[in-house]
Amino acid sequence: MQTASAAELGVRPHVADLDAEYYARNGYVVLRGLVPRVQIADLLALYAKDIVPSRHPFFRQSSNAYQANQLSACGYVRQSFLDIHDYSRFPEFSRAARDIFCAPALMAALSRVSRFAEFGLVQTMLFDMNTQTPAHQDWYYLDTVPNGNLIAAWIALEDIDERAGRFYVVPGSQQHDFGARTPGRTHAAWLAVIRAYVEAHKNCIASPALRTGDVLLWNSRTVHGSSITLNAAYSRKSLTAHYLPGGFEFGNLFSVKTGLPYKDHEGIRYYRNQPDFSQWNRVKFAVKTRAYNHPKLRETLRTVRNKITRRRPAD
Repeated sequence: MQTASAAELGVRPHVADLDAEYYARNGYVVLRGLVPRVQIADLLALYAKDIVPSRHPFFRQSSNAYQANQLSACGYVRQSFLDIHDYSRFPEFSRAARDIFCAPALMAALSRVSRFAEFGLVQTMLFDMNTQTPAHQDWYYLDTVPNGNLIAAWIALEDIDERAGRFYVVPGSQQHDFGARTPGRTHAAWLAVIRAYVEAHKNCIASPALRTGDVLLWNSRTVHGSSITLNAAYSRKSLTAHYLPGGFEFGNLFSVKTGLPYKDHEGIRYYRNQPDFSQWNRVKFAVKTRAYNHPKLRETLRTVRNKITRRRPAD
């Protein structure tokens, strides 16, 4: 995907008013050198030692399925990893990830940009190489309730070469909802509407060059995705994290989750949305993925889940 001169917009000093103003107007902002390189080195060392050689089925954001690692010819894991901050089998790796996700500098940046005082961590991902994620808005899948206030972070674990396929956002797209709640509209149809929007606004796409430790923050309504890989010899080691501001419930455009079993890391609440592998979880999430493109099944499952949630006794 070609990027216009707007690609470097959002790169500015860490000045509170400027960051907050830019984020509010454009739906994203870039903060340079926010994550210390020593923390990144620690995480990548554990990743290479424990995660890459593992034969354990991890849940993949890129396929919505539990799968073992599939390595490229260059030794990169092809699939993304979901909710790396709370792997029960790899506690040392997950703690190193939480040290990054919950670092004081990053939490302070979230507050500076959004004006919210505190946050909980509700979802994370790791990418070894580009999975070419299609353009979308996060709030379809996870968000605050009321909607529109979840904040996400994309964290570069290395200097990202353009040939690896960069992360991109569409500035100002947070002002549109693209009819996600339209009755009968499937997940695929909703993505097609967003794809058409991105094509019509391709000259506005922002795809900044990110170096080790740089962070891009974006709003749950901001359209974003990944450009195509031009050369698979280049990895794109990176993290994403999704943060729930204090005072909001966790859910998405269609439902709300209550009574979540939060844990604590250095005073920061965190929740694992995706459980470890089991045969039951494999079947359950295969059904959930299928439901995205069958509106009647999707609404039936949501109705059943909401009824079960309402019947649960209060803590």
